[in-house]
Amino acid sequence: QLLFSSPLSSGINAEYGGDIFGGMSMDGGAAPMAAPSANPAMDLFSLAAPASSYTAPPTVILKAAQAKGLEVSATFARRNKTIYMDMSFTNRSMVAMSGFAIQFNKNSFGLAPASPLSVPSPVLPGTTANASLPVMTSGPVMKMDPLLKIQMALKNDIDVFYFECTVPAYVLFVEDGCMERNLFPSTWREIPDEKEKQYTLPFTAKTQDQIEALLKTNNMFVVATRQGGDGESLIYMSVKF
Repeated sequence: QLLFSSPLSSGINAEYGGDIFGGMSMDGGAAPMAAPSANPAMDLFSLAAPASSYTAPPTVILKAAQAKGLEVSATFARRNKTIYMDMSFTNRSMVAMSGFAIQFNKNSFGLAPASPLSVPSPVLPGTTANASLPVMTSGPVMKMDPLLKIQMALKNDIDVFYFECTVPAYVLFVEDGCMERNLFPSTWREIPDEKEKQYTLPFTAKTQDQIEALLKTNNMFVVATRQGGDGESLIYMSVKF
């Protein structure tokens, strides 16, 4: 059972790369990302050892057919208390590409580039360049549906391309999300019953200690445990966005 605390930031910071969106509404104008074959958030629980925080495999978020030969793959990760969008740019056209910049539209958690996008350029035909974009949580806020959707615009020396992707919730979990045990019961009771969700998680870890270590590595903190019926172990956790 998870107890979430998720205050939203509402600050507005300077946008990098200019106003690629140009004040336009993105409703219906972005190419949706193809749905992955499996839920990457659930894959987190299939890790056998908690050596490092989980990072989902990259997926294609912008197809070459939609971007004049530019294919972009990406994944999100959390490293050293910072969110990163790790991206690969593959040039499937016949001309070199350069002059890359990216902008995020307003989104539920104020995610925005923390620095300009730096892509080794030019990206020659038939080659791939990699870039890691730090992401801050103090950008403009607007509730999205679904909540974790982000609309983006990517610019290069050929054109501007619009698309959207979904940020996995676990990269938003901060390092100070462990709730004091005496506060947990009252906070838990404040959550309406209709908010309760149930999932089956594919744990590879075999022992409770392994499971707790895996959760902690990904900023999911065990507040209390108890034994239930039929030999069950109930684990109560907290996370904070």
